[in-house]
Amino acid sequence: MSLKAVQTTTGRIILGILRLLQLALALGVIGLYGRYLHRASQANEHADGRWIWAVVVGGLSGITAILYSLPFWPLRFFFIWDCLLFFFWLIVFGIFAGLYMHEDPEGNKDIERMRDAMWLDLVNWILWLVSAVVGFWYFWRYRHQRTMLTGRGRENKV
Repeated sequence: MSLKAVQTTTGRIILGILRLLQLALALGVIGLYGRYLHRASQANEHADGRWIWAVVVGGLSGITAILYSLPFWPLRFFFIWDCLLFFFWLIVFGIFAGLYMHEDPEGNKDIERMRDAMWLDLVNWILWLVSAVVGFWYFWRYRHQRTMLTGRGRENKV
């Protein structure tokens, strides 16, 4: 998106919807995997690191989506963090796809929930890919613009 598009109402609505989807799906993943972490805690068992990793990535994604939706948050260089979150979601999806992709639930609600969580991981992966690509494009297009933040001149007038 161009700088003008980000400053327009339509651009803000599109970015707001993207961030809202990222937040909602991250919270969904936290809820689905957190349920099993809570169950392990109640049974006094050690929590599996794969589930902990999924909840941590969901938490990082949720916090990031909230911060990025703040109007004063500068977005010029943060595509690198989007790329990292994209990579983290790829790892989460790979882990749980390996465990549950070919598993037949046969009426087992736990396996059905884990398969649902696996598909949420995939959608999160795609959303953070979109976010990273848009952020990189924005960075590449406006990397030489003069702004008040660079200390090199006037405010961005594009």
